[in-house]
Amino acid sequence: MKTPRVYIVNLGSYNRGQARGKWYDLPVDYRRVQRDLLLDEVHGEEYAIHAFENFYGFSVSEYSSIKELNAYAQQLEEVSHMDHIEDILEIYTLEEVLELGDDFDFVEADDEEDLAYEVVEQMGGLESFEPSTLELYFDYAAYGRDLALRGYRQTSNGYVRKIGR
Repeated sequence: MKTPRVYIVNLGSYNRGQARGKWYDLPVDYRRVQRDLLLDEVHGEEYAIHAFENFYGFSVSEYSSIKELNAYAQQLEEVSHMDHIEDILEIYTLEEVLELGDDFDFVEADDEEDLAYEVVEQMGGLESFEPSTLELYFDYAAYGRDLALRGYRQTSNGYVRKIGR
């Protein structure tokens, strides 16, 4: 998992055309930011966040609190051990992930059809399904078309095909 990062500038220096900024991996000690960016009465005490990375849907603004962002980064560390956490955070909020813990199932698939194949395989193949479940998903129309293409011919009362030679 990638570490959340912010680009913080001394707003007073920035407004005077003397950009003073730096990238920080979170969590970061605010006193370090103050020292690095000269956040003081002489150079200006306000900061602004001009860029950010790896926040996985978390809302970051120019005036976000470093304390709040540090808290988010620390919570993110709590779930960083989870497999596919970046994928999970594309769908669920960090709060939901913290609440549910490891109770997620990730299936690597390119599309919904691929997803179905993978899940059926994980479950042990089609044999693991009840016939009533299979009937819900079986495409009789498509199968019928294939049977007709493979030799079944329609009569007045049904279909017939030649077996054998």
